[in-house]
Amino acid sequence: MIPVQYRDPQTEEILERRYEEEAPTIGTQVRIGFEEYRVLYRWRCVPTSCIVYVQRIAREAAREGRTAA
Repeated sequence: MIPVQYRDPQTEEILERRYEEEAPTIGTQVRIGFEEYRVLYRWRCVPTSCIVYVQRIAREAAREGRTAA
C-alpha cells in the first residue's frame, strides 16, 4: 500500500489522502467523495508516497465513461 495525496492542480488543495495498492496512472478516473476525477499527472511518486493532480469531470462525461467501459 502506498499513501496517495490527490490535489487540485490550480490551488494545490489536498482533496483527499488515502492508501492505494499502486499509484494511479495518468488518464484514469478516480472517485473522490461523490465526484469523479481524471488523473492529470503525478509528482514525486516514490515507493513510499505519491502526489497526484486531478481534474473534476462533468457528471455527464463521467456517466458516459462508465457506460462505455
